[in-house]
Amino acid sequence: MAAGGASLLAAVAVFAMLIMSSLGNPKPLCSDCGTLCSTKCNEEANTSCSSNCYNPREECQRQVSEGCTRDGTCCSSYGTCTCDCNAIAQERCSSVTDGSVRCESCKRAMFDQCNPSCVSDCNTNCKKKGCNT
Repeated sequence: MAAGGASLLAAVAVFAMLIMSSLGNPKPLCSDCGTLCSTKCNEEANTSCSSNCYNPREECQRQVSEGCTRDGTCCSSYGTCTCDCNAIAQERCSSVTDGSVRCESCKRAMFDQCNPSCVSDCNTNCKKKGCNT
């Protein structure tokens, strides 16, 4: 939870910086550009790639486990029976892709597209430490 809160706080700081800059308010410190852009671009990548980050294996496991629990059918495809529906779900769904390669590829591409221009824009519009402009 702390990491999520820190991420949210950083995202708010990025958007505040962008809004303040557009309103003629104080510019961010140049030394903060890397962190601000990294946070901003990671958030954009997560949002843009959300449909690519769907995990079919998790959905399969959820459905099998729910059906197993509901129907009381706790037998594997090999005929062994147990009442561990999670184990049955993991076994039945093991061949389903988890989507992680597609998800991470999308996020990396979006980040790599966003970050250089963000850092460049930030460095153009930032102030050096100790300067008033």
